[in-house]
Amino acid sequence: MAGANRGGGPKTERGKARSAKNAITHGLTTSKPKNTSEAELIERFSKELIDYYRPQSPLEKLQIGRIATCKAKLQYLYEIEQVKLALAAKELEAQPEKILEKIPGIEGVQKAMVLELIEYGQIQLPCKLDLNLLQRICLEIFQATGEFENASQFARSFPVLTKYLNSFPVAGLNDTNQWMEKLSSIAKRLETLLSFGDQYFGRTEELIYYYGLGKDYEREKEKEAMQEGLSELERYQEEVVRPRLNLKPRPAVIEQPKQFEMPSKEVLKNQLDCFVLLYRNYEQANKLYVQYQEIRDLMVKSISLAPSESDLLLRYQTTLERRLSSVIGELLVLQKRTA
Repeated sequence: MAGANRGGGPKTERGKARSAKNAITHGLTTSKPKNTSEAELIERFSKELIDYYRPQSPLEKLQIGRIATCKAKLQYLYEIEQVKLALAAKELEAQPEKILEKIPGIEGVQKAMVLELIEYGQIQLPCKLDLNLLQRICLEIFQATGEFENASQFARSFPVLTKYLNSFPVAGLNDTNQWMEKLSSIAKRLETLLSFGDQYFGRTEELIYYYGLGKDYEREKEKEAMQEGLSELERYQEEVVRPRLNLKPRPAVIEQPKQFEMPSKEVLKNQLDCFVLLYRNYEQANKLYVQYQEIRDLMVKSISLAPSESDLLLRYQTTLERRLSSVIGELLVLQKRTA
């Protein structure tokens, strides 16, 4: 009567009927192989048992077949359990967000970088930066002292950064001496990117940027073409139209080169800090990824079947083990009688 108060098992007739078919569905109550793999397993077990027991009578051979069938179905049962656990592990690994929830304090850009590392195996740094280059730039920033009165002083203190800035394409800035203007442009881009928080995604951002860069260059080319057309029109007016009208030539307009002003100490610090912040987020994301791997491995190890599934498989296993023990006992009795 103690088991009468337990809550397990179906209560309705329909539920009981469906539950009664579970063993049939899994092929655990039939003496026929469920599939080719199980048939091959039964055949292998039968050969092993025949070689060992050397059955003589038809009854002994029948018991050998029953033992082989029970062993094969038990093996199948163990495989079902392993497959279910493997599927649960795959499902867990396919949802890294659930694992990251176990890491306290992970958020923003660092979380986005960890997710990128999980999916692609590496973090894509923006603005044509790689880890080695970013480290060298940050080392220059950490070692820099004093103020900079002009771009030349800046270039002497930041040779690696200056070389990088000169090589980086920015629409409208093609002069190799325009590294300070490029620094401003790149710093704004990094600042915007880092402000995305957990929506940061280096790969997509890189594609969007270079698409936009191409459009910027197209606009610059259009401006140059229009300027060339205007210059040709002005030359025609000066050389042909004005002399015909007896007009004096217009005075030549000498364009003064645009004077670049060094940014203030505070602005320059903020621009350089964008590189440092990117590097620190990158380093922390890699540390968090190690934590993610450790927690993932522990969670995979702790995966277990749902109580209902585990109970069902245990009942099948118990039934088959009892049946196996019984048929082995019957075989031994038969062999003892014929001995």
